[in-house]
Amino acid sequence: MLSHARAALVRAIAASGSCREAQALHSLAWKLGLASDVVLTTALLARYARRGLLAPAQRLFDEMPRRDVVAFNAMLAALGAAGRVADARALFERMPDRTPASWNAMVTCYCRAGDLGSARLLFEASLRAGSSSVVSWNAMIDGYCKAGRMDSARELFDRMGPTLPDVVTWNTMMAGYLHRGEPAATIAMFHQLMHIHHHQQQQQQEHRLRPTTVTMATAVTACTQVGDFALGRQIHLQIQQQGTRADAVLSNALMDMYFKSGRADLALDVFRAIPPYRRNLFCWNTAIAGLGMNGRGEDAVAAFHDMVGDGEVKPDAVTFVAVLSACSHSGLVAAGRDLFADMLPVYGVPPRAEHYGCVADLLCRAGRADEAARLVRAMPGRPNAKVLGSLLLDAGVRQEGGGVRMSEWAARRISEMDVGDGAAYGLSNVYASLQRWDRVEEHRREVSAAVRRGKGPCCKQPGRACYDQGFCTS
Repeated sequence: MLSHARAALVRAIAASGSCREAQALHSLAWKLGLASDVVLTTALLARYARRGLLAPAQRLFDEMPRRDVVAFNAMLAALGAAGRVADARALFERMPDRTPASWNAMVTCYCRAGDLGSARLLFEASLRAGSSSVVSWNAMIDGYCKAGRMDSARELFDRMGPTLPDVVTWNTMMAGYLHRGEPAATIAMFHQLMHIHHHQQQQQQEHRLRPTTVTMATAVTACTQVGDFALGRQIHLQIQQQGTRADAVLSNALMDMYFKSGRADLALDVFRAIPPYRRNLFCWNTAIAGLGMNGRGEDAVAAFHDMVGDGEVKPDAVTFVAVLSACSHSGLVAAGRDLFADMLPVYGVPPRAEHYGCVADLLCRAGRADEAARLVRAMPGRPNAKVLGSLLLDAGVRQEGGGVRMSEWAARRISEMDVGDGAAYGLSNVYASLQRWDRVEEHRREVSAAVRRGKGPCCKQPGRACYDQGFCTS
């Protein structure tokens, strides 16, 4: 009877979804006299460790009368996840036996802490001890990739030879290049991986590299960044031919690519293929932003209402930037006003500077610069240069004195908070359009003086659009 209870408890611990459940099962084990059972306590320890519950994990570990290598590895992983590097190393040093998992946990611990030097020394020691695996290599390569040290990651990857890397190794390298801003290198690795995959397929090898949805999502994102939409489309067709089910990450990457290539119809096909219960916030945000980007503001607003209609997915600050931007670029003043007014009372999302910037831009584009100015003046806190920039640039289009006065007010606010923003130059353009050359020279002298004091817009990146910073001015 007790053996059945033990087996049932082990299964229940493995399936427990919360700390409270695990602790209740822990209490039950004590009541049944199974507190000293190594398998049971190790299962509990692993569960605590995976949920980041270091204190109960440490207490349980210290109370265990006997500890096997699995218990040591679970505790080692828990200490590493908590950033307790010194404690993890001390435990590692006193382990009676070590498995590849022990070395991997310690290498990962150092990598998380950013101590790649110690991680590399330990990794090389694991190779000499004959206690490494492909997981060890992947842990070290991942550490280098996350630190942006792609040369070191590539050196290790090349050392692995043609057979040791698994698909995780390839995915890690591809993602590392992508995050480093080298999408072309990501695509080159993708082609290399697919060549190996097709060769192994032709040879009918039993153990072969199989690209995953992560592989495809990374490759599609790289295609989007370099503008190679033909290759991205080819990858998508290949996914469909293979019958691979696209998860949320891959679907998101495909939608983003199609929207940015102007193929909103194909992006929406991808979106509709996602089962409704799998459409997470990222998918909805991509759909709303993409529709707005393609001039389909009414569809973006409709998508927003579809998202919030069933109540399962709640909008966040990014959602509102996307839908308000869509309203701005499509001239949907009433819809934009209503959405902005509902942010906090209906959806619990406090408006931030970027949301005020979107609405100010919406109003200015609709010729309602006075209303935009009142909105900006009523902002809680001081408006930043990006928000004021929409007033400066849009209000200046109006040729009457009120427009110039508004531009002057906005420019003064910009210079007070950050004359390093390039929007300060916008007032010169307003004066020039009115042939007020005296004011042009006066304003430019003021900006030049600010530059000499080290506060001017010399540090602004040329060609950097305001939208890149998450705002709607353009």
